[in-house]
Amino acid sequence: MKTHSSTSVEIRFSDIDMAGHVHNSRYLSFFEQARIDFMGEMTGPEWNWRERGIVLGRNEIDYITPIYLNDKIYVITKCDHVGNKSFTLSYELFKINPDGDDQLCTKGRSILVCMDFKTDESQPLFDEWKNYLLASLEA
Repeated sequence: MKTHSSTSVEIRFSDIDMAGHVHNSRYLSFFEQARIDFMGEMTGPEWNWRERGIVLGRNEIDYITPIYLNDKIYVITKCDHVGNKSFTLSYELFKINPDGDDQLCTKGRSILVCMDFKTDESQPLFDEWKNYLLASLEA
């Protein structure tokens, strides 16, 4: 069972700030795309997100080294904590270097809370997700 996802990210001109590197706010969008890919691999295309899904409880980012417009980057996403009603996804954003030794540029984490949107209440971790998330912890 695959327990992580890898997401290629395209840097756009509008992502760049006055200093010439990717603006700090854009990293949350990069992580969001990576989270969508991870969740899609875990749930498959038939999951009804309007009934049972997640809300974002917390984001954190550690900026290690800047990235620039022409950099080629990707994000590795995996689960690093499983609780009763929530789980934590971790992100590592890498820059692809020509020498083949990819450079870690940014790390982040998101705490996600399982929700029943019909009742608008948090729910215990969905059984359908548990094995995938627990396997990701061990990877």
